[in-house]
Amino acid sequence: MSSGRVSFLDQLQNREVTELGLRLKEASENVTINHTGIQQTAKRPIIKKVLETMTAGIDVSSLFGDVIKAASTKDLVQKKLAYMYISTQAEQNADLVILAINTFQNDLQDENPFVRGLALRTLCSMRLIDYVPYMLESLSHALIDSSAYVRKTALISCIKLFNLSPKHVLDAPLVDQLYNTLRDRDPEVVANCIVALNRIFLSEGGMTVDTNIAHYLLQRLHEFNEWHQCLVLDTLIRYKPSSEDEIFDIMNLLDDRLKHHNSGVQLTTVKIFIKLAEGIYDIQEDVYKRIKSPMLTLLTLTSPEIVYSCLEHIIVLMNQSHQLFREDYKYFYRRIKEPSFVTLKKLEVLEGIATKISSKEIINEISGYITGTDKVIAQKSIESIAKISFRIENVLSYSLEVFMKLLETGIDIIISSIITALEEFMNESPEKVGSLLSVLPSVWTSIDLSSQAGPAFLNLLTTVGYEISEAPYILESLIDDLESYPATSFRLQLLNSTVTLFLHRPAECRGMLAKLFKYSMEPYESLDIRERALFLYRLLQKDIKKAQEIFKHQRYASKKNGNNNFKTRDKHLTKFNTISLLYGKHSEQTLFEQTPGNFSKRNDDQFFSSPTHHISEFDELISLQSQNVVKDEFTLSSTVSIEAKKFKACWENFTESHEFEISLLDSSASLISLTLDDIESVFEENMMMIMASGSSGDYLKFFLYAQEINSNILMLCELKLNLNLKLAKINLRIGYEAYGIIHEDQKMNLSKYSEYFIQYLTRYVKELSNLVK
Repeated sequence: MSSGRVSFLDQLQNREVTELGLRLKEASENVTINHTGIQQTAKRPIIKKVLETMTAGIDVSSLFGDVIKAASTKDLVQKKLAYMYISTQAEQNADLVILAINTFQNDLQDENPFVRGLALRTLCSMRLIDYVPYMLESLSHALIDSSAYVRKTALISCIKLFNLSPKHVLDAPLVDQLYNTLRDRDPEVVANCIVALNRIFLSEGGMTVDTNIAHYLLQRLHEFNEWHQCLVLDTLIRYKPSSEDEIFDIMNLLDDRLKHHNSGVQLTTVKIFIKLAEGIYDIQEDVYKRIKSPMLTLLTLTSPEIVYSCLEHIIVLMNQSHQLFREDYKYFYRRIKEPSFVTLKKLEVLEGIATKISSKEIINEISGYITGTDKVIAQKSIESIAKISFRIENVLSYSLEVFMKLLETGIDIIISSIITALEEFMNESPEKVGSLLSVLPSVWTSIDLSSQAGPAFLNLLTTVGYEISEAPYILESLIDDLESYPATSFRLQLLNSTVTLFLHRPAECRGMLAKLFKYSMEPYESLDIRERALFLYRLLQKDIKKAQEIFKHQRYASKKNGNNNFKTRDKHLTKFNTISLLYGKHSEQTLFEQTPGNFSKRNDDQFFSSPTHHISEFDELISLQSQNVVKDEFTLSSTVSIEAKKFKACWENFTESHEFEISLLDSSASLISLTLDDIESVFEENMMMIMASGSSGDYLKFFLYAQEINSNILMLCELKLNLNLKLAKINLRIGYEAYGIIHEDQKMNLSKYSEYFIQYLTRYVKELSNLVK
């Protein structure tokens, strides 16, 4: 029934197309007046209906010959409609296109320049390489046409022809003709010619600009409109003057462009000035002073988008001339009703131009933004004050006083941001920050512990934990309410901080540390937390002195400066006045690389390498500990074999189970090419046997089993591997082959060997990326 319905629809569509063809053949070319009083031929509404049918996805290629005939008309609208159809259907009717060539050639000789331009544009829009000679001949004549419209159309058509067949364009005398067209009397034609030449020679960096071309364009610069001036100036950047006198002449010619009302013209001129001054150190500072005024003028414009773009360019100029804007810091203060994205960029500028003289005034100004209604600006303002303080030492104490007053406001977002900043201050000047940390017990309830401020607060609390009597009780209250803080970074830092405080005050911390270890080793906890807790427990159990050595409180100040402490985006003058500067990426790169759901992952271990708790041996010790555990206490059998019925029975009866996920996003390699055989070989080589495997939706699915030799514990695993998302979902069942009543000591063994097998399995799942070459 469905096939009959499809057949009926096909017949209906074919009948409709056939009727349109008959109507086209029967329609007259006589001009009539329609119901709106407009003159038209009888074929015009029919061709319009053909285009509507084509847009609906119906095949109308059979009408190609009839539409070509309809294109020979004096009705300009009908001709446009017919040419639109021809350019769209040409590739499907390559054998019939020759019929349209005569029509194109006649229209290229028409007295109406719009008809000539339309014919040329349609001819060059057909992506048929067999007709390139016709296109070349037509372009050659059109480039010297009496109409500027036709010449402009011909130049854009040169780009279409180049995209179709670069070899024909480069081998033909067309390129020389394009360079001659630069002398055209119409400035818009010249602009289109520059666009065409830049596209054709894109692989070489653009069109060649010699002395004659450069001087010619400079003399005619005022004839172009503002957008074409940007194009011409951007092309002139590639020109290298032969002498200093020529450089000064060019600067004098372009000096008035720095006062142009269009921001694009101003920025392009600024770029040329900077380019010309390269290598002439005597005039560089003078050039930067000359371009400073127009840049500051752009900041006064009412368009926030232009102001933002100007600020991005000012940051580039600051990297080239550090003293340039230091006296003009008031231009970068926030204005009334200013969008937040502009204010955030201004704060970035103020961080770089603050000096010993202006820093206090700037900090006073910025501190006023903190108590406003915009939380993002408040956080950025606190961060800016911190950065200024790190770079200018004599203002550090003053910044701490400002932070102390702000802590008294009791506003949660402000307190959280200040706590994060204080962690950095602790590294810079611990002797000055130490007294400020005494307020931690009174403000900690206002801190958003689920944010980055949570681990920072724990770090600070541990730093002065032996001085603050309330420190153990704060940690204990957090441990009692652990379910409210699910973030892995917070849990890891809480483990770290509690162990550190335990080494200073063991009597007060013994009970809560045991409680935290118990919570952290629960089967439902993440693998990272369980691993860390297990390691810390064994470290304290085996070698307390080693633990004290690792967690030894180290007070040191790492001197920081604005250049190496805070990352500066890679901004070069080559990206000046380009959109890549605003996106912070090179023009060769894709501007939006990440696909939905593929977000960058924060490294939770960053909190364990903080300067106040220098634990550089942490990861190394964990790695060694894990290797020793697997090597000495955990050995899988290479001869184990069970039947499917036994596997199913054990799966249903084993009580020890774990479900968890393993992310493979850290791997830069694509896993799409991995096959079932590749993955199975990895597991079998490491004594994890395959019961069954296959694909299920987006997942590759495996049922694995293994047996530990020493304990005879059987491990069953269901593994779902999504190669697109780089995610492994694992369901684990562990027990004894002779399942039944399990004694207490057997339960302990099951729990222990569960941890071992999870570590073992995780290791080899993460190594799957090594199979990709």
